[in-house]
Amino acid sequence: MRAWLAVLTGTLFLVLGTPGCSDDNPHGPNGGADAGGPGHPDGGTSSEDGGTGSDFACNVARQEGCATGDSCLFADLSEGRTGSQCFAGACDAVRQNCPTGQRCTYVSSGGVTERRCVEGGTVAEGGRCTLAPTDAGLEFDTCAAGLFCKDEPQGDGGTAFSCRRLCHATPQCGGSTECNTVLRLPGTSELPLLCGPRSPPCDAFAQGCTAPLSCYPSSSGPVCAGRGTKEAGDTCDFSNQCVPGSTCVNSGQGLRCRPLCRPNGTPACATGTCRPLNDNPGVGACVP
Repeated sequence: MRAWLAVLTGTLFLVLGTPGCSDDNPHGPNGGADAGGPGHPDGGTSSEDGGTGSDFACNVARQEGCATGDSCLFADLSEGRTGSQCFAGACDAVRQNCPTGQRCTYVSSGGVTERRCVEGGTVAEGGRCTLAPTDAGLEFDTCAAGLFCKDEPQGDGGTAFSCRRLCHATPQCGGSTECNTVLRLPGTSELPLLCGPRSPPCDAFAQGCTAPLSCYPSSSGPVCAGRGTKEAGDTCDFSNQCVPGSTCVNSGQGLRCRPLCRPNGTPACATGTCRPLNDNPGVGACVP
């Protein structure tokens, strides 16, 4: 389990647009300028919904844009980019469409990780879990169907492993969690999502989060998340890769950090135009 890496962030891909645009905007999410980071929690307008760029080929939250039987998932692309793609697989780890008595989970063998139907695990959500190698050389965890065994840092500096719910969107999580944790698994370019704690809300301009967190836009409004170091104009995948007071948007030049602004207010843009962020009233980003 040591290679499972979670990117813990409540900052998600959001559409920048003009007031009054609907979720069914024909340009699609990512058609304007989008704040970066996988996992839109409510299936609304976000970059995983598809878009004009080839990096986002399908809608993760709504599971749209793929052939029957394929799953739409975030993906590691070439040159360090993140997007969404349609993946064929034996099953879907969220829908759990295996035969009765089996579950769909990520299975590793010979350096390759893929979704397979295997025997059901017994550990419930939140319970401690382990890998369970089999005589056939397969490795998968001991969690029950729909869950995945993830490492969790402990207060004493150690690490524990517990079962977390797999998700495509926040409605598949419990009331106190949202679909906001990205897994990078060895042996696959798929980036499945897990339910994680909801991020604290905040004021994107007051920056009142408790250190070392800062405030970034998300699809549920500004939230506190780990702060980044990328400056305006730097390439990015997640909003909180950018320095506080900025966000990750796509304005036709790929995903880049851009300063936050208030549409028709202060702070205004030193250069460029302030475009409003959907789901973040009163918050925009400066785009060329």
